[in-house]
Amino acid sequence: MASRADVDALPDAVVAHFGRLDIVINNAGVTQPAGFDADAAEFDEAWDAVMSVNLTSYARLARAARVHLEASDAGRIVCTASTEALGASGRVPAYNASKAGVIGLVRALAVELGRRGITTNAVCPGPIETGMTAAIPEEHRDTFARRRVPLGRYGSPEEVAHGMLNLVLPASRYVNGAVLVIDGGMTSRHT
Repeated sequence: MASRADVDALPDAVVAHFGRLDIVINNAGVTQPAGFDADAAEFDEAWDAVMSVNLTSYARLARAARVHLEASDAGRIVCTASTEALGASGRVPAYNASKAGVIGLVRALAVELGRRGITTNAVCPGPIETGMTAAIPEEHRDTFARRRVPLGRYGSPEEVAHGMLNLVLPASRYVNGAVLVIDGGMTSRHT
């Protein structure tokens, strides 16, 4: 997703294979810890790498897919942000900023592409059992979930996918520029 050429070619390849393109799910995500106290080279490398995949590729893919989505009677874009866009953890400022940027991008796309019949929405997953969280020891995940998540557990990728599915169904054709938080109630909890 960091390659402009690959991202630009993707929608045409999908149309060549399937005959049409109705839905784009922007779901790429990487993180690279480098807090503000990191040396300049380390910080810049993390910033550039994370922004390239987590935000810039989303904008590029939306631009590249636009013509095909306009030709559809059900053009939809769903972008994965994160609860890190609504709050922040330390040592990952590039990740936090990129995911907050996704929400801004979604709102900009909702305004521009909505006039062309394309809806654009975001999901903000919280603690989900993914490759990014797999490195966290299970006992730490369990403790975090018991303390911070009202449902008391990490979510599954399928639960996030169901939220995304709801945003692309015909019943959601008037939902545009929305941010759906899928976090077991974590961001609602203040203590």
